[in-house]
Amino acid sequence: MPTPFPPSADLVAVLNSDADTLKKALACQQLAVVGEPECVPALAKLLADDKLADYARCALELIPAPAAGIALQTGLANPDGHRLTGVLDSLGVRRELASVPELCRLAAGPDALVAAEALAALGKIASPEALVCLLAALKDPADARRLAAGHAALAAADILLKQGDAKAAKDMLGSLAAAKLPPHLTAAAVALARRAARLRIFDGKSLAGWEGDLKWFRVADGTVVAGSMTQPIPQNEFLCSVAQYGNFELRLKVRLINGKGNGGVQFRSQRVPNSREMAGYQADMATDYWGGLYDESRRNAFLAKPDPVALAKVLRPTDWNDYVIRCEGPRIRLWLNGLLTVDFTEADPAVLPSGHLGLQIHSGAPSESWYKDIEIEEL
Repeated sequence: MPTPFPPSADLVAVLNSDADTLKKALACQQLAVVGEPECVPALAKLLADDKLADYARCALELIPAPAAGIALQTGLANPDGHRLTGVLDSLGVRRELASVPELCRLAAGPDALVAAEALAALGKIASPEALVCLLAALKDPADARRLAAGHAALAAADILLKQGDAKAAKDMLGSLAAAKLPPHLTAAAVALARRAARLRIFDGKSLAGWEGDLKWFRVADGTVVAGSMTQPIPQNEFLCSVAQYGNFELRLKVRLINGKGNGGVQFRSQRVPNSREMAGYQADMATDYWGGLYDESRRNAFLAKPDPVALAKVLRPTDWNDYVIRCEGPRIRLWLNGLLTVDFTEADPAVLPSGHLGLQIHSGAPSESWYKDIEIEEL
């Protein structure tokens, strides 16, 4: 489908002409969408223009070329506060690593507004060098600088988590907790620290860390797909975690395609020798069984079930549902879409207090149970 904008060469010609400010501003906006590296020099010249600097900066921010980042870095020398803070924000959005030394210098400078924007940019970049500057600012005696550093450090920790660098995120969050910050920031850091403590045990791409019959389990679109919509499932099948867990909080999303079939999440379970089965607790997922705690291939009975009226208000039979499974000693609790469905205490001391996780597809007619976003926090 052709772009509704003129070619970038024509837009650059507008910037280099004596066209009025409105036309040049429009050209900058369009270059933010169709701009190419060749457009950078014309946009860079406008960074010194009182009326067009922000338009040019926003276009440069979105052009994926090193030259655009270099051009923005030249704007760090601009003494105008408004234009400088805009450039700082753009460098942060682009995560320009080369700008970190200058950002650190400005973050420690006397201008409070510029320092706050520089710290925010460092939080978005979240490189090791940027983190060093943020850590120093968290100890600053000036309340305003320390507060700005707190917000930036929280953003950096979130980025680090999304990148999979849980250790660096935890270190940053530990420093946040030790800093003298307002309660709302401390609470946000605590919440993020809990997220950092969760380990994603399904990478969304492979079944690494899991074992089972791959005839019945595959990965598609970041999801474990169990079962088949084209052939009957002759017997119960389980995708089993290689690792074992005792006290933990497990979070995942689950779904039954078309709301039919039967699945479940095994925990504190073991493979049954010479069998396809797993024995242990199961957070059930099937019509009339959702949210219940079943003892699979052991006592073969429901240990606890939710109130059906309350469950009906939160259950999404054909869509994704959020399961939370929390085991603390003999106490087991299940939540489905935020509703506490089970609060059960195991009374039998012979029951093993740890075991594998398992994702089930029940025997029967063609069906699929889906699982994704599987995270565990060991307690």
